[in-house]
Amino acid sequence: MHRGVRSRTLKGLRRLRAMWNAGSDMEMLAAKHRGHVMNKWSHYFAIYDRHFARLRAGAVTLVEIGVAGGGSLDLWRQYFGPRAQLIGIDTNPECRRFEAPNTRIFIGRQEDVDFLERVAAEVGPIDILIDDGSHRFADQLVTFRTLFPRIKADGLYCCEDLCSSYWEPEYGGGVGKAGTYVEFLKGLIDELNAWFWRDGVDKEPAAFARAAHGMHFYPALIIIEKRAMAAPILNPVGHTAKLESRPAPMDS
Repeated sequence: MHRGVRSRTLKGLRRLRAMWNAGSDMEMLAAKHRGHVMNKWSHYFAIYDRHFARLRAGAVTLVEIGVAGGGSLDLWRQYFGPRAQLIGIDTNPECRRFEAPNTRIFIGRQEDVDFLERVAAEVGPIDILIDDGSHRFADQLVTFRTLFPRIKADGLYCCEDLCSSYWEPEYGGGVGKAGTYVEFLKGLIDELNAWFWRDGVDKEPAAFARAAHGMHFYPALIIIEKRAMAAPILNPVGHTAKLESRPAPMDS
């Protein structure tokens, strides 16, 4: 069999296998995708479907940093429908060719705070932010600090390819290496639990605890669910419970 024919046959078989094994709408759409080029780890699609499904009924605003071949914009459009406002950010001016009704492309660098602020001001509150940009730690951090506050109170922050935090020499990463984005995210786990810090510990990081409902770690992916949070309530239940309900000990 000619090598080109064999390659197409194998790709077709893999696509059929993916469709057969699809357990969610997004997995099925990804398996059937034949549009522009898209490069994402295959396990992302089931995860995204799990977190994105509740937002499908509305006219969502999704911002993706890293347009590349444009294929993921095709997927989001199929998944969320024509009312979704899709915003792509990339450094390559050629990515403007992916603009379409309700799909806009901004050209700029994700480490440029002023640029990100201008985009956010123009597109309005964000439902879903996906960072699939440079995968450099400093850029990821700038993007998080700048745009996380611009995500709606019930929105989602996603950062892909956290594997870069472990890769040396391409990104200067390493397991447990200080300064990587994964190490920063580990610190956010403490901030998420700031309600339970004891007296004498600086309470300033509690801003994140008041804005984040949960952090979901997956291989090479983090999803943070935003929600306006109040101090957790300890509420014993059952007829033998004698403790009074009380909030977690934390200064306001």
